[in-house]
Amino acid sequence: MIASSVGSGFTRARPRTVRRWPTYNLFRRREEPDLICAVPNDFPVPAFVSGEAWTYAGSISAPSEAPAGFSAEAAEHGAEICGFHLFHVLPAAAVPDQAWRAAG
Repeated sequence: MIASSVGSGFTRARPRTVRRWPTYNLFRRREEPDLICAVPNDFPVPAFVSGEAWTYAGSISAPSEAPAGFSAEAAEHGAEICGFHLFHVLPAAAVPDQAWRAAG
């Protein structure tokens, strides 16, 4: 609970907003493997991703699983605006574990 001051001089507790980390499905562009489309698990997959040019590359359900270059804040904003988030993975040297890339 977070305390908030009320005009009469006493403090009232209000609930803290708890935000959960959504699971994102990742799709990799076949001809540009560093281009990734992240789609929240409860959102429909965009039509452009369902073609031959893209392949499923795994999912992330925690910040520690996110590939280098993924921004949770940008992904959330992108999902709110258009239902997905496109990003480039940082160079391989910057990615400590690339197991998620092997899924596609």
